[in-house]
Amino acid sequence: MAETSKDFLVSTADVAFMVNGQLAFTGTTSLNTSISVSMEDQEITGGKGNKTLYKYKYGRKLAPSIEMAEWNLAYIAANAGTKIFEGAKDVFAIAELVSLTGGVGTLSKTPVGEVFVELADGSTATAEVDGNQITVAGAGDTSVRATYRYNATVKRITIDAESTPLVGELILTADKHNNLTGKVGEVQIDVPSFQLSGTFDISLEASGSTTTKLDGDALAVEDASCTAGPVYAYITEVPSVESAISVSDIAATPAVMELAANDTKQISIVGIKGGMYSNVGINPATCEFTVDDTNVATIDTNGVVTAVATGDTFITVTYGDVKDVVKVTVK
Repeated sequence: MAETSKDFLVSTADVAFMVNGQLAFTGTTSLNTSISVSMEDQEITGGKGNKTLYKYKYGRKLAPSIEMAEWNLAYIAANAGTKIFEGAKDVFAIAELVSLTGGVGTLSKTPVGEVFVELADGSTATAEVDGNQITVAGAGDTSVRATYRYNATVKRITIDAESTPLVGELILTADKHNNLTGKVGEVQIDVPSFQLSGTFDISLEASGSTTTKLDGDALAVEDASCTAGPVYAYITEVPSVESAISVSDIAATPAVMELAANDTKQISIVGIKGGMYSNVGINPATCEFTVDDTNVATIDTNGVVTAVATGDTFITVTYGDVKDVVKVTVK
């Protein structure tokens, strides 16, 4: 007995976040990526026993959540709604171990301002500074811990009280595997308008690494085709190898075509999938065409019919194992 083929989404997804059409960041070290879709409902009850007669569903919400293992300042900047500054800034060296000989030692950086040292007995003193050399009065030959400012080229962001988190397009991409053939493609989840919550934690732990969590809500936007109404997200399956569209039937239109001599007209083909699937357009170039009487009309490989002479004929359109017929009348 043949084993049934099944598909699975495995592991976490890679992430891209676009703001105003520009790439803000990507993430390929996610620990968790998830999409939560919820709806509110209102029960209508009545009758004997106060039975539930109907549930009115409303208020659908979509909330993505991403947790990254990688430290990336862009994640924090997007949540805080601020730019990343890059340039010179005074930063701290904390408790740098410095060996003194006769009370004199050398710092790894050139300090800006005062240098504070912790002595072996736990007391704190201020060192004399000359370039990156320090002198600690009465210290002799020993080791101290120095804390001081120095100037460096850095990246930084400012978390202020007024900026709001960014809104952009969120794309998640996860691998799709099959239990018989291995990886067969990927699934992409595209959230056209994702507003970060602005809430985040930076947890520095003794074990493990610091993670960054990005969560928020999808905002409804109008579908580009103007047919679906407001949408939150699109879920797309992308095969590893390009394959033909599987359909249960096709419909070639127009079903009856009337032409004058030398006129041309395009045949359009729609694939009927049935079940939960919507109908799909099929490229005529992927179909085969057979004309019963080429003295009346001809057709090219792209489905364009050309009238030749007065009369009637039939064109058979074949796509895979399914067919449809178009009647052509030339007047």
